[in-house]
Amino acid sequence: MNKGDIFTVYLDGAVMTVCVLGFYNEEYSGEEMVILAVVNQENMVHVPLDDIEAIFPRSKYVN
Repeated sequence: MNKGDIFTVYLDGAVMTVCVLGFYNEEYSGEEMVILAVVNQENMVHVPLDDIEAIFPRSKYVN
């Protein structure tokens, strides 16, 4: 599992699309945790890589 991976899971009969946002170690237990985002398929947008700079100019966000 890597940051940015998108996969589909079935939970209680419902289909969910999930994206891996990142990882961290839990402060007290040291257990590795995964930060996930549930993505609504109807809200997904596919954009050509060359056009992404016009949508998200580097001066407007920090990674």
